[in-house]
Amino acid sequence: MGNLLQSYNENLHLLTPTEERILDYMISNPEKCLECTINELSKILKVSQSMIVKAARKLGYSGFTGLKLVIAGELNILVRREKSPVLLKDLRSYEELSSETIREAYSHLSEDRLSLAAASLKEAENIDIYSFGFDSVAGYDLYLKMLQSGKRVRHLENGYEQIISASNLYRDSIVVAISGTGMSGDLADALEFARKSGAGVITVAPENSKLCNYSDVNLESYYSRLVFPEGGLITRIVQLLIVDILYMRFLELCGEEFEERYRKFKEALDYKRRKK
Repeated sequence: MGNLLQSYNENLHLLTPTEERILDYMISNPEKCLECTINELSKILKVSQSMIVKAARKLGYSGFTGLKLVIAGELNILVRREKSPVLLKDLRSYEELSSETIREAYSHLSEDRLSLAAASLKEAENIDIYSFGFDSVAGYDLYLKMLQSGKRVRHLENGYEQIISASNLYRDSIVVAISGTGMSGDLADALEFARKSGAGVITVAPENSKLCNYSDVNLESYYSRLVFPEGGLITRIVQLLIVDILYMRFLELCGEEFEERYRKFKEALDYKRRKK
């Protein structure tokens, strides 16, 4: 399930001032909100119950109850948006945190899903990779890997370009969407159009997050602890791990076919180097 604070920051531009105030209060006072009914919360905030439901839905949740379930599950990592300090002890123990995160993330990966995703990439004639912000580190990494393998691949970070490209894909295409929260409205829109076009969809996102509703196969990005609530450190490590493992599975399936494609890649690269 996606991190609530990340989802809040990612969709902040979609919120009205009243919706931002509602969600900011819930993030800053999680224990109190868990004890409240929607009627009680509406009285505290002096807003209608429907406005609370609307604010929750802006983040991709079903309503007030769905949002409360997420708060309950993530209470240990919720941090107020305006106060998201990086604790020095977290930085000093970064090596330990990274190792623990990699072990946890790997244990949550499904071999069957990895094999299915790798086979989809092998069969695809065209590959679109969609990501935003910090998630684009892993997106661009996968783009370079697939380009090296000889695939026709694009990496798109703009929401408008993503949805336009998705609407023009065919059944021989695959979209890979990478999201630390799995709750991006822009990515969901692009994936919806990709499905309408008949393209396959692979997501790298938290399990049961919004993007999974549009995915043929989700490669779960699992985090039990974050340093920056907005992502960028631990999220990147997990995503790059998944990309590397997926690519290795892809290479195993390609076999000698990859060797021929890599030869062409190396020939083109050497040509450019010699010209310099």
